[in-house]
Amino acid sequence: MSIIAAMLLLASPARAGCDLGDVAGSFYGTLKATYDCESLCKDSETNCDIAIALDLALAGVAIQSSDTGKGQDLVNQFCAQATGSGDVIADKLQALFGSSIPADIYKKLKDNSSAQKIAKCSCETEQSTNSIGFDLGECIQDALCGGLGIGCNCTRPPPQMAYCGSVDVKHCQPMGHFDQMKDPACTPYSSIANCNANWQKCGYGDNIPTVAKVDTPEGTLAIWLPPTQEDTGCDPVQSCFCPKPMVPAWHEVANPGTDVHRWLFACDCPYEADNPDHQTHPGALLPSGISQCICDNTNQPANLGFAPFGMCPPPACPAGQTRMGLTGDCVTPCSDPKQGMAFDGSCCNPAQMTTCGQCCLVGTIPDPNSGTCVPKQIVK
Repeated sequence: MSIIAAMLLLASPARAGCDLGDVAGSFYGTLKATYDCESLCKDSETNCDIAIALDLALAGVAIQSSDTGKGQDLVNQFCAQATGSGDVIADKLQALFGSSIPADIYKKLKDNSSAQKIAKCSCETEQSTNSIGFDLGECIQDALCGGLGIGCNCTRPPPQMAYCGSVDVKHCQPMGHFDQMKDPACTPYSSIANCNANWQKCGYGDNIPTVAKVDTPEGTLAIWLPPTQEDTGCDPVQSCFCPKPMVPAWHEVANPGTDVHRWLFACDCPYEADNPDHQTHPGALLPSGISQCICDNTNQPANLGFAPFGMCPPPACPAGQTRMGLTGDCVTPCSDPKQGMAFDGSCCNPAQMTTCGQCCLVGTIPDPNSGTCVPKQIVK
């Protein structure tokens, strides 16, 4: 199936009011959880791993009772009360879910000073993706059955989050194609695979998985559709959302023992060789299934959302210095508060400064018409 056919299928589901484009747009809400998790994952990969484990455990509880809604109600109750010390949060978790949550998670939360941040990150990720995931599964289920008459006897479980980790674009970009295939840094941590990078189905029949995408103004939703033929199982749909300005990309990887090509899908962190503000590399894997993007210049998380000062602002200036403009050099402020600072960091009387921010040397004066310094006229 070509991507065009897949999009026609997904964009025209049987259920009234089911619009996959709207569902994809809703994934933009998961960015809130992504940003709230960034500081946690930056400070500690261990706490980030605990948040991912707790998120998956909470999602599992919600899924187990998805037919009654009680599972999600319990998750919502826990998330509303997940405040206080690690002991308090762990006790609330155990009181509500008992053995449904792995005992190891309780232990790791007990004496953890970041337990409240971990719970907030996990809860926002689970709650922002749960209802969206249900709508996504319903959309695709109805589209497959109502549009093509396949998979009608299979009630699929709620969709799962796919992993779509970024490669190190700066490292991989200069390399040749075959060298990339052999380098682990160029192999994304991903659970969405295909035999080509064109979003085309690998063969014919409904016993083969299908990949599809939905592009929105906020980013790209990548979807893995499991086989729909009878007796092929009833696996859940998997998906991940690549928010702009992350780059949705396929990367070919080694597939030993076969002549079939293997490509993995990734949400790559932005990297532009000629733009220092857009030079990032992947950090820890976030609970939302995508990589945290780290700025090359500061080693701090990139501003992927609203960023009036740029995606990767320059590092802070040393004590006692200030930066010229948003991206200029660090300079020492003028010692005389009555003087103004030119764009080159020099100081002078404001009357000797041009409209273009240049200090005029002795014997010259600012010319308001040209914005430059001109010789001072000597009156005889």
